[in-house]
Amino acid sequence: MPNGQRVVLRHYPHGAMQPSDFGIEELSLPDIGAGEFLVRALYVSVDPMLRLFIDPAPLGGKMPPMPLGTTIPGPAVGKVIESNHPDFAVGTIVEGRFGWQHFAVSNGTGVQRVSSKLGSPENALSIGGLPGFTAYVGLEVAGGVKSGQTFLVSGAAGAVGSAAGALIHARGGRAVGIAGGADKCRYLVEEIGYDAAIDRLAPDFLAQLATALPSGADVYFDNVGGAMLASIVPMMARGGLVLICGLMAQYQGEAATSVDHLPDVLRAVMFNSLRIQGFTQVGQDALRPAFEAELVDLVASNRMKVAMHIEDGIERLPQAMAGLFDNSVTGKVVVRVGEI
Repeated sequence: MPNGQRVVLRHYPHGAMQPSDFGIEELSLPDIGAGEFLVRALYVSVDPMLRLFIDPAPLGGKMPPMPLGTTIPGPAVGKVIESNHPDFAVGTIVEGRFGWQHFAVSNGTGVQRVSSKLGSPENALSIGGLPGFTAYVGLEVAGGVKSGQTFLVSGAAGAVGSAAGALIHARGGRAVGIAGGADKCRYLVEEIGYDAAIDRLAPDFLAQLATALPSGADVYFDNVGGAMLASIVPMMARGGLVLICGLMAQYQGEAATSVDHLPDVLRAVMFNSLRIQGFTQVGQDALRPAFEAELVDLVASNRMKVAMHIEDGIERLPQAMAGLFDNSVTGKVVVRVGEI
């Protein structure tokens, strides 16, 4: 059986991430022990939040830095090709944090079997994986989708944003999305089911947004943070909820001359009686059965569509990661590194 390759951290990024911050090394086929199994990767996930964990001082120094030469972590879908584990037979398609490499050994912790009801295996990294589940958890934190509610979603053309819009639409809510570019906005309305989509690059962006939100937004599902958050909170309906899902505008660091928007945010929070709540999918496993049941029904009935941007070859991972910030694409980004 041939050996493979892995992507490692070569340099700590300073400012904007570069493909040269990563390196590709040969990977010897690992052995497995008792209670373990060997996975051959098929699709590897590319996620913007990874940027937080490859700094020299992750999360402002709250975590130790990842040692240089370490395999880049992250979710992947793969096929079990050798097994000493009673619950994971050879041939099983699984999803787990196998990292950016062709082969990985696992004892099953945190590994999920990929249901054929999700369609293609890569969907387990999108609507059926972390992005879809994160969107689902956010809507549950918001108390569900109630009739007459308006949801505003930033980063709406991304993996989590498009999943959130599809779920809101399927549940009968009104969804307004924010994305960069007319093509993405058209896609959100015509394919995902957003009721309106506003181009953040338009010179009259805020005026268009105000028109789309005549009574304000009841829930703001924020994937961006930064200056975008400060411009949105004044447009919230009284008593509205701001859900902090991601801070993509801040993942690569803001300029030292950036404006302090906190006073404006706090003023809007006070005058409009707003709530701000952060959330993640961590610790929410109790919601997964209901999420999977709803998702399978939506996929089977063709009521949920989320774009996938697929690139080929493990060597494309560094460029795909940098491209999330330099040249964002529509939907979930994955790299195909193997065939079933």
